[in-house]
Amino acid sequence: MGSMITLGIGRMEIDWGKNNSFRDHSILFKISDVKLIPYYYVDMDSDEPIIEMKEGYARKLSSIKKRLNLLGYDLVSIRKMYEDIVREHQEYGYKIKLSFDVFYDVLRAINVSDIDTVKLAVEFEENGYDFGEYVRRCVLNAPQVKGKLLVEYEDNEDSEYQNPEWELSEFLENLDPYITLRIIADNPANAEQEVFWGFADVVENGWVHKDEVVMGLPPEKRILIVTEGSSDSYVLRKAIDQIYPDISDFFDFVDMKENYPFTGTGNLYNFCVGLCRINIQNNIIAIFDNDTAGLEKYHQSQSLQKPDSFVITKLPDCPEFSSICTLGPQGSSMENINGRAVAIECFLDFGSVQKSPCVRWTSYNKNERQYQGELESKDEYVRAFKQCDLTDGSYDTSKLEFLIEYIISQCSYFSFQETLI
Repeated sequence: MGSMITLGIGRMEIDWGKNNSFRDHSILFKISDVKLIPYYYVDMDSDEPIIEMKEGYARKLSSIKKRLNLLGYDLVSIRKMYEDIVREHQEYGYKIKLSFDVFYDVLRAINVSDIDTVKLAVEFEENGYDFGEYVRRCVLNAPQVKGKLLVEYEDNEDSEYQNPEWELSEFLENLDPYITLRIIADNPANAEQEVFWGFADVVENGWVHKDEVVMGLPPEKRILIVTEGSSDSYVLRKAIDQIYPDISDFFDFVDMKENYPFTGTGNLYNFCVGLCRINIQNNIIAIFDNDTAGLEKYHQSQSLQKPDSFVITKLPDCPEFSSICTLGPQGSSMENINGRAVAIECFLDFGSVQKSPCVRWTSYNKNERQYQGELESKDEYVRAFKQCDLTDGSYDTSKLEFLIEYIISQCSYFSFQETLI
């Protein structure tokens, strides 16, 4: 039979490989996720499987969902992937009469704790029982699905030998397992379920070396974040490490404590121009401030011919910045500072220092026809941030979470390809 390597949620298998032919799922995990996990083997003389504890990866599905989003499997992307596959099948003479919306609703309704493909393997399948068999025996017979899942064939001499139900289950079985995984992750009932990748058998039997499956995120999946200043990078690094540890390994920063090379809007813009000229292949996000000067250069950068691996964005508009105290030529007033005075310090906890937040208008930009502003006492906010713990509830991280979620959304512009061994 050979050595099997499987990806599953609890006791529900969704992908498998054999010997040295399998998909590398290490990108779903961090090296620290390697631990003893259950391996299930069919015992033909018993109604129960044999369970052995061996090394493998394990991480909760709610955490895997975040990693899938960064790998290009957000809902918008998987809808397009699914519809592209359906169109490809049309080229081979038959149509899958299963919309993405129906497919999504059915899979999202799956409660993983109710499914035991291991037990079904003991009952039905000598050679294992994977998601394809589960689809054929269970999903296709679900009341909300049965009668809707049809395969229409174009007239040809072989049509009488074709089985629409079998073809449809084959279509679903061979679908990218990350599409399946991502949809199942949308069911809150599955959030605490652990996703297992059991690689021990193929390692023990010499098909691959352990360091081929236990490794950090490969460079082509990592993302370099470049900002206008070193303090911006420090804030983002700490926020991601402490608030989003599940995905912290995806992000790199320019590691320079002194003489940060991109200080200022102009230097960051020149850096973007240079990267576009050399057609950089690494995944990079350049983030301008959302102030008058940053917005000007951000708008200019949109005309650059950028490679697919390069995203240029700005700090996002935030509802909390729509009414902030400002000081300037017209005196004191409450104004919207989005697009006029938003730098990284504005996303820090305004309650961390004993002053009310206030922006001072500093200069007038003729091109943008508005003033440039700056948060007063911003160094004090940074010092308070450096001393705080973002995980114990003593520091308001709501704006930082808003910012990081925005940055993650920008990563959908990258195109990540699957890794095969």
